Amino acid sequence: MVSIQRLAVSPFNCFTQLPRGGDRDVGAGYVMALTAVGVTTLYYLFVGVGILLIGVGFGGESFFTNAAVGLLSGALGLSAVVAPLLFVTGIVAWRVVPTSQRYSGAIGGLLAMALAYLVAGALVVGLAAVSAVATGSPLVDSVIGSSSIIVVAFLASSWIALPASILTGTLYERARSAAK
Repeated sequence: MVSIQRLAVSPFNCFTQLPRGGDRDVGAGYVMALTAVGVTTLYYLFVGVGILLIGVGFGGESFFTNAAVGLLSGALGLSAVVAPLLFVTGIVAWRVVPTSQRYSGAIGGLLAMALAYLVAGALVVGLAAVSAVATGSPLVDSVIGSSSIIVVAFLASSWIALPASILTGTLYERARSAAK
C-alpha cells in the first residue's frame, strides 16, 4: 500500500525532467507557475458556479454560453500573466529561503505568492500613473483607482492562492528531500 505522503509528493518529482528543473530554485519556479494555473482554474470554477447559480433565474442558452466563454477566456488570459510572474517570484523566493530553514517550502511558497501580488500591484499602479501623466488625467485619481482594483483582486483571490502556494511549496520540498 502506498502512503498518502508518497502519493502527494510523487507528482513533484517530474519537474526534474524540465530544463534546469533539478535545481532547487528553478524547480520551485515551475511548481509556483503550476500553482498559479491551478489557483486560477479553481478560482474561475468557483466564480463560474456562482454565475451559473445566479443565471438559473435568468435562463436562456445565450447567458450560459456567454458566461462559459467569458470565464474560459478570463482564466486563460490571467494564467498567461500570472504563471510567468510566479515562475520568477518562485525562483527568487527559493533563493532567499535557505534549505536549512524549518518549513522552508511553506515559507518559500508564501513568499513567492506575496511577491507576485506585490509585483503585480506595483506594475498596475505604475502603469496607471504613467498613463495618467501621458494623457493629462488626474494622477491621484488614477493611483487610487488602480490601488482599489489591486486590493479587490487580492481580497477576491488570496483566500485560495496563499494556502495553495504554502501547500505546493511544502509538497515540493518534501519531494526533494524524499528524492535524496
